Amino acid sequence: MKKHLFLFGLLFCTIALFSQVILVNDTTSAKHGELASINPLLNDINQSGSNLVIDTIISEDLNMVTYNDSIVLYKMPDYSLVTYSIKYKIVGVDGFASITIFPKFTFDTLDCNQIEAPIYPCNLQFFDDYYHYQLSPNYFGSQYYYPNESTSKTMFSYGLWMGGLSRNTGELHLAAEKYRQIGTDFWPGPLTDNGLAITDSLNAGIWCRTWKVTKQEIEYHLKNYNQPNYIIPEAIASWPAHGDLNIGQAEYLAPFVDVDLNSQYNPSQGDYPLIKGDESVFFIFNDRLAHTETEGSNIGMEIHCLAWAYEEQADNEELNSTIFYSYKLFNRSMITYDDFYIGVFSDIDLGFANDDYIGSNVQQGYYYAYNGRDIDGNGEPESYGENPPSQATCILAGPFMDKDNMDNPSGDCNESINGSGFGDDIIDNERLGMSYFLAYNTDGLLTDPTIAPRYYNNLKGLLTYGSQFYYGGNGSPTGGDSSIPARFMYPGGSDTCNWGTDGMDVYPGLWTEEASGNQPGDRRGMASIGPFTFEAGAVQYLDIALVTAPGDQERNSKDLLEEYVASIRAEYLKNPEEFGNQYVGLEEAIEQESILEIYPNPVNGDFIHFDLPQSNSAIYKIYNTTGQIMITGQLPQQKHQNLFVGDLESGWYILEVQVGKSTYRSKLIK
Repeated sequence: MKKHLFLFGLLFCTIALFSQVILVNDTTSAKHGELASINPLLNDINQSGSNLVIDTIISEDLNMVTYNDSIVLYKMPDYSLVTYSIKYKIVGVDGFASITIFPKFTFDTLDCNQIEAPIYPCNLQFFDDYYHYQLSPNYFGSQYYYPNESTSKTMFSYGLWMGGLSRNTGELHLAAEKYRQIGTDFWPGPLTDNGLAITDSLNAGIWCRTWKVTKQEIEYHLKNYNQPNYIIPEAIASWPAHGDLNIGQAEYLAPFVDVDLNSQYNPSQGDYPLIKGDESVFFIFNDRLAHTETEGSNIGMEIHCLAWAYEEQADNEELNSTIFYSYKLFNRSMITYDDFYIGVFSDIDLGFANDDYIGSNVQQGYYYAYNGRDIDGNGEPESYGENPPSQATCILAGPFMDKDNMDNPSGDCNESINGSGFGDDIIDNERLGMSYFLAYNTDGLLTDPTIAPRYYNNLKGLLTYGSQFYYGGNGSPTGGDSSIPARFMYPGGSDTCNWGTDGMDVYPGLWTEEASGNQPGDRRGMASIGPFTFEAGAVQYLDIALVTAPGDQERNSKDLLEEYVASIRAEYLKNPEEFGNQYVGLEEAIEQESILEIYPNPVNGDFIHFDLPQSNSAIYKIYNTTGQIMITGQLPQQKHQNLFVGDLESGWYILEVQVGKSTYRSKLIK
């Protein structure tokens, strides 16, 4: 009888425990490679009066998981964008609860003008395939808001495509991403600088972050860096100016102003990040690991990106709704690539995504989307309604053309139309602009590429399966208005010399979506730049402006957009290398210290000339804007000096001359 009473009592207690304990699933986050812990029992509802004890844990995702009565200890992988799960069971309670773990990493936002956009630490921008779980439990989409703090957006996603042929083998090497839904071709972080271009998931996890610095922070830093109670802002203090030499990374990475001119980044001595505009976000990514989006062979490309913007200004309305991307592309491999192209892909959604048109402007080097109807959308929360804006992706300047030992003239019907550096009396500084433009989701023949050879076809200005498109209609020989091969889809009247049709006249010179009878819809575009040779170990540059123009009752946003882009390009072309740079306080200091009258300055030729105040022996150094010593040597013991600078690239430098205990500095422009 006692035995039966005991069993009945045990059963009663177990049932009571079941009914008085409710397991609650947990959500947490941890950094890549971090050893982390969680007490999942804190969220469980316990009305039993007994202590809860973990009985079992199960994880198919994480290799290193241990536990005790209340704590689960786990180690995150070095780098991944997926979520992880641990299931746990409590003693005496039936069923399992789950712990969902998200990777924890940082990103920053540009929001100093009318654009509010997240800047992610890799290739794909705006489309949130990285952090949607951190922003909102149900969030999935884009975050390029215009105007700032509104619910409407003009951009869905944006990123680079690139590829070329190995000079040694002819093999195609290519990296590209559209949405990262199929896979990934780019990874955070720098590569080794020894020709092997090595990285791994640990490096990707370390570099999966951005650095945001403002002009205001730099100004405050310069005034207070030597004050005892001053705390250097985290992004300035940790600015990734130098790579890890122990694992073979390049010595100089993020650009900085070397105030103390010792070639090292020392913010405690007044050094500061070299940013552009009033607000900049820096990050580095590469294509060295597996290419699961295109299945292409990796290039060995390390890409430094500075996303930046100006604060809102009353007298520069075109800058108030523009953000810029300035790229440096380093070929860290030992392969020279021929017929290399860089593509700039954008999915432009003007509020409601399914009523847009797309076009290109050949002379100004941009493509754009505009609303296909007077009223955007049908009252959806994201739609603009009346007077919708227009959005442009503009190639301000792309990579350098292959050297030909001449200054190519401007004004011809060729790359000089939308390139830079033509006809300026400087040899081999010409940079390519938009070379081809393809529009997706129109009523034409262009389908989305899925594998590397098809991406490369698009980069070469061909349809996805390798055929040529033609001027007019839907771009096909039968559906178009002509049989004339074309470079640019929907150029309207912007190609006044018919460069896109190899000089052949086309009627009536206006190929637009409206003229083709297309119905408005969801639009995407890709501008390609090339071909050019990308030498092993070389660096190339790419400057992009994303420009938004508002609509109102008096002005058409598409026409205003053309004015905005023209104004920005004109300002950029005055000095492409220095456009936007913020040398806060530096130029004034140099002006005060400078006693060297250098001529010619800007440099015109291979030599500069200056006089020293005394005929003593002297040591000179020439620094670039990142603080790297470009040239150093001994000057002869004479007053008049002739210094060879013919090997310097075009740009902004500091000449420092040490004469005894005296140091003289001067700005040098080449």
